[in-house]
Amino acid sequence: MQNGKTLHFVLLACISLFLTEAALAKDAYKTPCRADAKRVCHMDNDVKAQACLKQHLSELTPACKAFLTKK
Repeated sequence: MQNGKTLHFVLLACISLFLTEAALAKDAYKTPCRADAKRVCHMDNDVKAQACLKQHLSELTPACKAFLTKK
C-alpha cells in the first residue's frame, strides 16, 4: 500500500514540475513591450511586433525603448 502512495506522490511531483516549466517557457516571450505592441501596433505578440515598434520609438514607453535599443 505504501508503494502506491509513493508512486502517486512522485507522479504528482513530476506533473507539477512539467506545468511549472511550461509556464516559465511561456513567460520567456513576454517583454517590456507587450502593452506598447498592443497599443501602437495593434498586435498581441510583442516579439513579432518588434519591426513595427522600432518604427514608432517616439511613441513607446521608456522601458520598451530601452529593451529595443539594447538589442
